[in-house]
Amino acid sequence: MIKLANRYFVLLVLSLLLFSFFGCSKKPDLESERLTLLELHKEQQVAHLNKEANLFVDQFADKMVSVKGGKISTTSKDSALLRFQRYFDQVDIQEWSDINPPMIEFSTDASMAYMIVDKLVVLTYKNAENIDIEETTRFAWVSVFKKLSNHWKLVCNVSTNEPEIKK
Repeated sequence: MIKLANRYFVLLVLSLLLFSFFGCSKKPDLESERLTLLELHKEQQVAHLNKEANLFVDQFADKMVSVKGGKISTTSKDSALLRFQRYFDQVDIQEWSDINPPMIEFSTDASMAYMIVDKLVVLTYKNAENIDIEETTRFAWVSVFKKLSNHWKLVCNVSTNEPEIKK
């Protein structure tokens, strides 16, 4: 009889421990995390319109994977900063707007998230003959974010676009 009582006691203690561990664990505030990611999305727009490569690349993880045009590449923040600053210096972005609101999903523990973006970009640049060219492009991409040191960082981006319309 004592052995059976001990078993029940052990089961009760284990059940209480498991309940307190899993039942009381703090669930992530997904709405707050969603708002934070939407703020980063807005910050990306500001960076593009104001030619602020630093503001944009600051969102990147130290190494960021990019999938575009059938190629996979890994970029450091330093090389991304140089590339985006050169790009921003060569174009004038007239419009960088969402066609549809971004779709955001989270991992169960909210340590990772992805954002699906549907974007219209209108820009101008000078061609080899120094003639202004206006280009309108619809982009769609998936950005993968990871929470690093309590900050969302872009770890991967998969991007595609419709052919440009040049004027």
